[in-house]
This record gives sequence, C-alpha cells and structure tokens, in this order.
Amino acid sequence: MELIVKQTKKELYGAAFDLLLEGVEKRGSIRVQGAMGTREGGIQIQFDESQIQMSPASRREAVRSAGALIKRAPFRPYTVVQDGVGGILFHDQIKTGFMKSVGYHLLSLGDHIYTLYFVGFGEKGICAPIYQNDRYVGEIRKDCTVMDDLHLFRIVFSELSGIMPLIILCCYVYMITYYRAGEQVLHGKQKKMIITKDDYLLSKCKTLL
Repeated sequence: MELIVKQTKKELYGAAFDLLLEGVEKRGSIRVQGAMGTREGGIQIQFDESQIQMSPASRREAVRSAGALIKRAPFRPYTVVQDGVGGILFHDQIKTGFMKSVGYHLLSLGDHIYTLYFVGFGEKGICAPIYQNDRYVGEIRKDCTVMDDLHLFRIVFSELSGIMPLIILCCYVYMITYYRAGEQVLHGKQKKMIITKDDYLLSKCKTLL
C-alpha cells in the first residue's frame, strides 16, 4: 500500500500537506507552523479519527523521556502526542565500526520503538526504511526533483493500522531536512541529489539498489 504526503502550501514559516491513500483518497492533512528566530515548528496531523501533535523539545526533556535509548546525544528532539499517548522523537548516532558512526531518527511512542535510516541514491532519490525494533514496517521514498518548493513523499507500507508512526517520521524528515523557516518560496524546478556510500545504511534499504 502507499500513502502520498503531498505538500499543498509553502509559507515563510508554515506549510500544509494532504494525506492521500493510494494517491487518490484524501484521508487527512498536516499543518506545520514555525516562528521567526527558530528553525523548528509545531506540527498538527489529522488522519481518519486520529490526532497528533508534535512540538519542539529540549535535550533535557529528551534525555528524561528516552533514557537508555539514546546512543550519543539527542539532536533536534520533538515531543509527540497521539490520541493521548505520549512519545519522544529525535536524531541520534550509532557506532558502526572503528571511528565510524551513522545517524538515524528514533521514535519512542507508547511501548513501541521505531527507527528510520535516511539513504540517498542520487538520481533515484531517497529511501528511508523504517523498523519497529528489528522488523521492517515500511519506508519513505522521495524524488530528488521538487517543483515550486512543494515536496512530495511516498510512504510504502503493508498494514494501514501501523501507518501513524510512519506519518510522524515523515513529518520529522521534512522538518529537519527540507523545512526552511523564513525563506521565500522557490519557483520552478529544483534538484537536490544525495548519495549515501556507507555500507551499514545501504544495507537497510534494498528497494532502490
């Protein structure tokens, strides 16, 4: 199955997205609202009957919430509340060899832990596989070409009941990678290619190899 996360609006400090199941049926929306003087922003997600709020958090709050889940230091943490269930989301690094480490995103929501790995394949775009513990549950795909500063993500998954953590992680990818607070809309076509050469990250995503 596939959920399209399609950006419909870009403002100086805000953005809006539609959530389209199989690219056709609108099932929800996302609203991002930032503020002057910060690169962070609050995020509101609505999907079917579920409501999610994501808010920037301090590192101290992330340490208090995540504890032993942190490998090095939580970077750009966000709190997450889904239908009354709380969680924490942040970027961290894991050691993969001698003098080698890679970054990943971690979401702790209720009793569940999800990790996302960001992998670039140049002209083929981005593959961001998501695991619940050690089990692959889906991935986020994105082309390297963007029109009029409006981004589009494809969430590929097998079970609709497990889509919410994937949507949360997709919003986080947008915030820390593509959201530019205070910048004017760029018109026309832009192309940004990312090439990942780390073997550990490449092993996590096989669909674009």
